[in-house]
Amino acid sequence: MISIIIPVYNTEKYLHRCLDSILDSTCGDFEVILINDGSTDRSPGICEEYSAKDSRIKVIHQKNQGVSAARNRGISECSGEWIIFVDSDDHISPGFLSMVAQEKYKNTDLLLFDFVKSTEDRKSPEQPVKSLVFGAHRMPELLRRILVPRRLSRMGNADFRSPCARAYKKSIIDQYSIRFSPDIAIGEDLLFNMEYQLRARSCVYTPIPVYVYDIHTGSATHGFCPGLIKNHARLQADLKKLLTKCHMFSALETEFYSYSLENMTYVLIHEIFNPDNPAPYHTKRRQCASMRKNSIYRKAMAYNTKTGILPRKILVFFFWLRCYPATALISHISYLYLTA
Repeated sequence: MISIIIPVYNTEKYLHRCLDSILDSTCGDFEVILINDGSTDRSPGICEEYSAKDSRIKVIHQKNQGVSAARNRGISECSGEWIIFVDSDDHISPGFLSMVAQEKYKNTDLLLFDFVKSTEDRKSPEQPVKSLVFGAHRMPELLRRILVPRRLSRMGNADFRSPCARAYKKSIIDQYSIRFSPDIAIGEDLLFNMEYQLRARSCVYTPIPVYVYDIHTGSATHGFCPGLIKNHARLQADLKKLLTKCHMFSALETEFYSYSLENMTYVLIHEIFNPDNPAPYHTKRRQCASMRKNSIYRKAMAYNTKTGILPRKILVFFFWLRCYPATALISHISYLYLTA
Protein backbone atom coordinates (compact mmCIF):
# COMPACT_ATOMS: atom_id res chain seq x y z
CA MET A 1 0.00 0.00 0.00
CA ILE A 2 2.65 2.57 1.09
CA SER A 3 6.31 2.94 0.13
CA ILE A 4 8.42 4.98 2.54
CA ILE A 5 11.64 6.27 0.97
CA ILE A 6 14.39 7.31 3.37
CA PRO A 7 17.74 8.70 2.15
CA VAL A 8 20.43 8.00 4.76
CA TYR A 9 23.69 9.86 5.08
CA ASN A 10 25.63 9.91 8.35
CA THR A 11 22.62 10.12 10.67
CA GLU A 12 23.49 7.39 13.16
CA LYS A 13 22.38 9.66 16.01
CA TYR A 14 18.79 9.87 14.71
CA LEU A 15 18.23 6.78 12.56
CA HIS A 16 16.98 4.47 15.32
CA ARG A 17 14.34 7.03 16.32
CA CYS A 18 13.25 7.48 12.71
CA LEU A 19 12.84 3.79 11.97
CA ASP A 20 11.22 3.01 15.33
CA SER A 21 8.58 5.68 14.65
CA ILE A 22 7.71 3.93 11.38
CA LEU A 23 7.60 0.47 12.93
CA ASP A 24 5.30 1.85 15.65
CA SER A 25 2.76 2.86 13.01
CA THR A 26 -0.83 1.71 13.46
CA CYS A 27 -0.83 0.70 9.78
CA GLY A 28 1.40 -2.24 8.89
CA ASP A 29 0.90 -2.40 5.12
CA PHE A 30 4.08 -0.64 4.05
CA GLU A 31 7.60 -1.08 2.77
CA VAL A 32 10.63 0.96 3.75
CA ILE A 33 13.32 1.68 1.18
CA LEU A 34 16.52 2.80 2.91
CA ILE A 35 19.00 4.38 0.51
CA ASN A 36 22.39 4.48 2.21
CA ASP A 37 24.04 7.27 0.26
CA GLY A 38 27.68 6.51 1.02
CA SER A 39 27.52 7.02 4.79
CA THR A 40 30.83 6.86 6.64
CA ASP A 41 29.46 6.46 10.17
CA ARG A 42 27.43 3.60 11.72
CA SER A 43 24.35 4.31 9.59
CA PRO A 44 24.89 1.39 7.12
CA GLY A 45 25.05 -1.09 10.00
CA ILE A 46 21.89 0.33 11.56
CA CYS A 47 20.10 -0.01 8.22
CA GLU A 48 21.14 -3.65 7.94
CA GLU A 49 20.15 -4.29 11.56
CA TYR A 50 16.58 -3.16 10.94
CA SER A 51 16.36 -4.95 7.60
CA ALA A 52 17.39 -8.20 9.25
CA LYS A 53 14.62 -8.01 11.83
CA ASP A 54 11.80 -6.79 9.57
CA SER A 55 11.23 -8.06 6.03
CA ARG A 56 9.37 -4.87 5.08
CA ILE A 57 12.65 -2.93 5.24
CA LYS A 58 14.94 -3.00 2.20
CA VAL A 59 18.42 -1.50 2.16
CA ILE A 60 20.21 -0.18 -0.92
CA HIS A 61 23.83 0.93 -0.66
CA GLN A 62 25.27 3.38 -3.17
CA LYS A 63 28.20 5.79 -3.35
CA ASN A 64 27.46 9.30 -2.19
CA GLN A 65 25.42 11.11 -4.84
CA GLY A 66 23.24 13.45 -2.82
CA VAL A 67 19.70 13.38 -1.49
CA SER A 68 18.04 13.85 -4.91
CA ALA A 69 19.78 10.82 -6.40
CA ALA A 70 18.94 8.79 -3.29
CA ARG A 71 15.26 9.68 -3.46
CA ASN A 72 15.19 8.97 -7.20
CA ARG A 73 16.70 5.53 -6.56
CA GLY A 74 13.98 4.89 -4.01
CA ILE A 75 11.28 5.89 -6.49
CA SER A 76 12.69 3.42 -9.02
CA GLU A 77 12.84 0.59 -6.47
CA CYS A 78 9.54 1.02 -4.62
CA SER A 79 6.26 -0.74 -5.41
CA GLY A 80 3.59 0.88 -3.22
CA GLU A 81 0.47 2.70 -4.37
CA TRP A 82 1.47 5.70 -2.26
CA ILE A 83 4.96 7.18 -1.84
CA ILE A 84 6.02 8.96 1.35
CA PHE A 85 9.42 10.61 1.89
CA VAL A 86 10.97 10.72 5.34
CA ASP A 87 14.35 12.24 6.21
CA SER A 88 16.45 9.97 8.41
CA ASP A 89 16.91 12.60 11.12
CA ASP A 90 13.16 13.18 11.47
CA HIS A 91 10.29 10.92 12.61
CA ILE A 92 6.57 10.44 12.10
CA SER A 93 3.46 10.02 14.23
CA PRO A 94 1.95 6.54 14.81
CA GLY A 95 -1.22 7.44 12.88
CA PHE A 96 0.36 8.99 9.76
CA LEU A 97 0.32 5.87 7.59
CA SER A 98 -3.16 4.84 8.70
CA MET A 99 -4.54 8.18 7.53
CA VAL A 100 -2.89 7.73 4.14
CA ALA A 101 -4.20 4.17 3.79
CA GLN A 102 -7.89 5.09 4.18
CA GLU A 103 -10.08 3.68 1.43
CA LYS A 104 -11.78 7.05 0.87
CA TYR A 105 -8.52 8.46 -0.52
CA LYS A 106 -7.96 5.84 -3.21
CA ASN A 107 -9.02 8.27 -5.95
CA THR A 108 -7.16 11.29 -4.51
CA ASP A 109 -3.87 12.33 -6.11
CA LEU A 110 -2.20 14.10 -3.17
CA LEU A 111 -2.56 13.96 0.61
CA LEU A 112 -1.17 16.87 2.60
CA PHE A 113 -0.62 17.06 6.38
CA ASP A 114 1.08 19.28 8.98
CA PHE A 115 4.59 19.49 10.46
CA VAL A 116 5.79 20.18 13.98
CA LYS A 117 9.33 20.99 15.09
CA SER A 118 9.35 18.96 18.30
CA THR A 119 7.50 16.03 19.85
CA GLU A 120 6.06 18.33 22.52
CA ASP A 121 4.24 20.34 19.84
CA ARG A 122 2.54 17.23 18.45
CA LYS A 123 -0.67 17.41 20.44
CA SER A 124 -3.89 15.70 19.47
CA PRO A 125 -6.53 18.21 18.35
CA GLU A 126 -9.13 18.95 20.99
CA GLN A 127 -11.92 19.03 18.43
CA PRO A 128 -12.56 16.94 15.30
CA VAL A 129 -10.40 18.12 12.44
CA LYS A 130 -12.03 18.98 9.14
CA SER A 131 -10.11 18.12 5.99
CA LEU A 132 -10.06 20.52 3.06
CA VAL A 133 -10.75 19.04 -0.37
CA PHE A 134 -9.27 20.55 -3.52
CA GLY A 135 -10.59 19.51 -6.92
CA ALA A 136 -8.95 20.28 -10.26
CA HIS A 137 -10.34 23.84 -10.38
CA ARG A 138 -8.79 24.66 -6.97
CA MET A 139 -5.32 23.21 -7.54
CA PRO A 140 -3.90 26.63 -8.56
CA GLU A 141 -4.45 27.70 -4.93
CA LEU A 142 -1.90 25.09 -3.89
CA LEU A 143 0.48 25.93 -6.72
CA ARG A 144 0.56 29.57 -5.60
CA ARG A 145 1.41 28.49 -2.06
CA ILE A 146 4.48 26.63 -3.28
CA LEU A 147 5.86 29.91 -4.59
CA VAL A 148 4.44 32.21 -1.89
CA PRO A 149 3.60 30.10 1.18
CA ARG A 150 0.42 30.90 3.11
CA ARG A 151 -1.53 28.81 5.60
CA LEU A 152 -4.46 26.77 4.35
CA SER A 153 -6.13 26.93 7.76
CA ARG A 154 -5.78 29.28 10.70
CA MET A 155 -3.78 26.87 12.86
CA GLY A 156 -2.35 24.74 10.06
CA ASN A 157 1.36 24.20 9.53
CA ALA A 158 1.74 22.54 6.14
CA ASP A 159 5.03 22.96 4.27
CA PHE A 160 4.26 23.35 0.57
CA ARG A 161 7.87 23.05 -0.52
CA SER A 162 8.96 19.97 1.40
CA PRO A 163 8.33 16.45 0.06
CA CYS A 164 7.63 15.24 3.61
CA ALA A 165 4.33 15.14 5.56
CA ARG A 166 2.49 14.29 2.35
CA ALA A 167 1.69 11.26 0.20
CA TYR A 168 2.13 11.04 -3.57
CA LYS A 169 0.54 8.60 -5.98
CA LYS A 170 3.26 6.45 -7.53
CA SER A 171 1.18 6.07 -10.69
CA ILE A 172 1.38 9.84 -11.35
CA ILE A 173 5.11 9.98 -10.61
CA ASP A 174 5.70 7.10 -13.02
CA GLN A 175 3.34 8.37 -15.72
CA TYR A 176 5.12 11.73 -15.98
CA SER A 177 8.62 10.50 -14.99
CA ILE A 178 8.78 13.03 -12.17
CA ARG A 179 12.13 13.03 -10.39
CA PHE A 180 14.25 15.24 -8.13
CA SER A 181 16.89 17.23 -10.00
CA PRO A 182 20.40 16.07 -8.96
CA ASP A 183 21.82 19.29 -10.46
CA ILE A 184 20.04 21.48 -7.89
CA ALA A 185 21.31 21.31 -4.31
CA ILE A 186 18.77 23.69 -2.72
CA GLY A 187 15.23 24.06 -4.05
CA GLU A 188 14.95 20.62 -5.65
CA ASP A 189 12.04 19.83 -3.31
CA LEU A 190 10.06 22.82 -4.52
CA LEU A 191 10.67 21.91 -8.15
CA PHE A 192 9.55 18.32 -7.54
CA ASN A 193 6.38 19.41 -5.74
CA MET A 194 5.56 21.94 -8.43
CA GLU A 195 5.87 19.36 -11.20
CA TYR A 196 3.78 16.83 -9.29
CA GLN A 197 1.05 19.29 -8.37
CA LEU A 198 0.85 20.53 -11.93
CA ARG A 199 -0.10 16.95 -12.82
CA ALA A 200 -2.33 16.20 -9.83
CA ARG A 201 -6.06 16.73 -10.20
CA SER A 202 -7.10 16.52 -6.56
CA CYS A 203 -5.76 17.01 -3.06
CA VAL A 204 -6.99 16.51 0.50
CA TYR A 205 -5.37 18.57 3.25
CA THR A 206 -5.79 17.34 6.83
CA PRO A 207 -4.40 19.82 9.40
CA ILE A 208 -3.05 17.17 11.75
CA PRO A 209 0.68 17.12 12.63
CA VAL A 210 2.10 13.80 11.45
CA TYR A 211 5.76 14.65 10.87
CA VAL A 212 8.32 15.82 13.45
CA TYR A 213 11.02 17.91 11.82
CA ASP A 214 14.37 17.93 13.63
CA ILE A 215 16.30 21.19 13.29
CA HIS A 216 19.98 20.82 14.17
CA THR A 217 23.31 22.32 13.21
CA GLY A 218 24.67 21.35 9.82
CA SER A 219 21.44 21.86 7.93
CA ALA A 220 22.04 22.49 4.24
CA THR A 221 19.73 25.51 4.28
CA HIS A 222 21.50 27.43 7.05
CA GLY A 223 24.84 29.22 7.27
CA PHE A 224 27.26 30.02 4.46
CA CYS A 225 26.19 28.33 1.23
CA PRO A 226 28.75 28.66 -1.57
CA GLY A 227 27.37 27.95 -5.02
CA LEU A 228 23.96 29.52 -4.47
CA ILE A 229 24.35 31.97 -7.35
CA LYS A 230 24.52 29.20 -9.96
CA ASN A 231 22.13 26.92 -8.07
CA HIS A 232 19.33 29.46 -7.83
CA ALA A 233 19.79 30.69 -11.39
CA ARG A 234 19.36 27.09 -12.58
CA LEU A 235 16.40 26.56 -10.24
CA GLN A 236 14.53 29.60 -11.52
CA ALA A 237 15.22 28.78 -15.15
CA ASP A 238 14.00 25.20 -14.70
CA LEU A 239 10.93 26.35 -12.80
CA LYS A 240 9.97 28.90 -15.45
CA LYS A 241 10.47 26.29 -18.17
CA LEU A 242 8.21 23.85 -16.30
CA LEU A 243 5.43 26.40 -15.75
CA THR A 244 5.59 27.46 -19.38
CA LYS A 245 5.48 23.86 -20.58
CA CYS A 246 2.35 23.23 -18.50
CA HIS A 247 0.73 26.50 -19.66
CA MET A 248 0.63 27.91 -16.12
CA PHE A 249 3.27 30.65 -16.23
CA SER A 250 0.89 33.51 -17.02
CA ALA A 251 -1.46 32.45 -14.23
CA LEU A 252 1.38 32.29 -11.69
CA GLU A 253 3.57 35.09 -13.04
CA THR A 254 3.27 37.37 -9.99
CA GLU A 255 4.01 34.53 -7.57
CA PHE A 256 6.89 33.31 -9.72
CA TYR A 257 8.64 36.69 -9.68
CA SER A 258 7.97 37.07 -5.96
CA TYR A 259 9.77 33.76 -5.52
CA SER A 260 12.60 35.05 -7.72
CA LEU A 261 13.02 38.05 -5.41
CA GLU A 262 13.07 35.66 -2.46
CA ASN A 263 15.85 33.73 -4.19
CA MET A 264 17.75 36.94 -4.86
CA THR A 265 17.73 37.92 -1.19
CA TYR A 266 18.63 34.38 -0.11
CA VAL A 267 21.72 34.46 -2.31
CA LEU A 268 22.74 37.87 -0.95
CA ILE A 269 22.28 36.82 2.68
CA HIS A 270 23.58 33.25 2.62
CA GLU A 271 26.36 33.50 0.06
CA ILE A 272 27.60 36.84 -1.23
CA PHE A 273 27.42 38.93 1.95
CA ASN A 274 27.40 36.07 4.45
CA PRO A 275 29.72 36.84 7.40
CA ASP A 276 31.60 33.58 6.78
CA ASN A 277 32.25 34.28 3.09
CA PRO A 278 36.05 34.70 2.81
CA ALA A 279 35.91 36.30 -0.66
CA PRO A 280 37.28 39.85 -0.94
CA TYR A 281 34.86 42.73 -1.40
CA HIS A 282 35.69 43.25 -5.09
CA THR A 283 34.76 39.62 -5.76
CA LYS A 284 31.43 40.12 -4.05
CA ARG A 285 30.78 43.16 -6.22
CA ARG A 286 31.45 41.08 -9.33
CA GLN A 287 29.03 38.45 -8.06
CA CYS A 288 26.38 41.11 -7.59
CA ALA A 289 27.01 42.39 -11.12
CA SER A 290 26.60 38.86 -12.43
CA MET A 291 23.25 38.47 -10.64
CA ARG A 292 22.04 41.75 -12.08
CA LYS A 293 22.55 40.36 -15.60
CA ASN A 294 20.17 37.47 -14.92
CA SER A 295 17.10 38.07 -17.10
CA ILE A 296 14.69 36.60 -14.55
CA TYR A 297 16.02 38.81 -11.74
CA ARG A 298 15.78 41.83 -14.02
CA LYS A 299 12.14 41.09 -14.81
CA ALA A 300 11.41 40.38 -11.15
CA MET A 301 12.46 43.89 -10.16
CA ALA A 302 9.17 45.23 -11.54
CA TYR A 303 7.40 43.26 -8.80
CA ASN A 304 9.54 44.39 -5.86
CA THR A 305 7.10 47.01 -4.62
CA LYS A 306 4.10 44.73 -5.17
CA THR A 307 5.08 41.56 -3.31
CA GLY A 308 6.98 40.44 -0.25
CA ILE A 309 7.73 41.87 3.18
CA LEU A 310 9.24 45.33 3.72
CA PRO A 311 12.77 44.19 4.73
CA ARG A 312 13.05 42.23 1.50
CA LYS A 313 11.86 45.20 -0.53
CA ILE A 314 14.49 47.42 1.09
CA LEU A 315 17.32 44.93 0.55
CA VAL A 316 16.42 44.41 -3.12
CA PHE A 317 16.04 48.17 -3.62
CA PHE A 318 19.59 48.93 -2.42
CA PHE A 319 20.98 45.97 -4.35
CA TRP A 320 19.42 47.17 -7.60
CA LEU A 321 20.75 50.69 -7.02
CA ARG A 322 24.25 49.12 -6.77
CA CYS A 323 24.52 50.49 -3.26
CA TYR A 324 26.47 47.45 -2.14
CA PRO A 325 27.69 48.73 1.28
CA ALA A 326 24.04 49.15 2.34
CA THR A 327 23.18 45.82 0.75
CA ALA A 328 25.97 44.15 2.70
CA LEU A 329 24.86 45.74 5.97
CA ILE A 330 21.20 44.76 5.56
CA SER A 331 22.22 41.24 4.51
CA HIS A 332 24.43 40.87 7.57
CA ILE A 333 21.68 42.08 9.93
CA SER A 334 19.18 39.76 8.23
CA TYR A 335 21.56 36.81 8.64
CA LEU A 336 22.00 37.48 12.36
CA TYR A 337 18.23 37.73 12.76
CA LEU A 338 17.52 34.53 10.81
CA THR A 339 20.14 32.48 12.65
CA ALA A 340 19.48 33.83 16.14
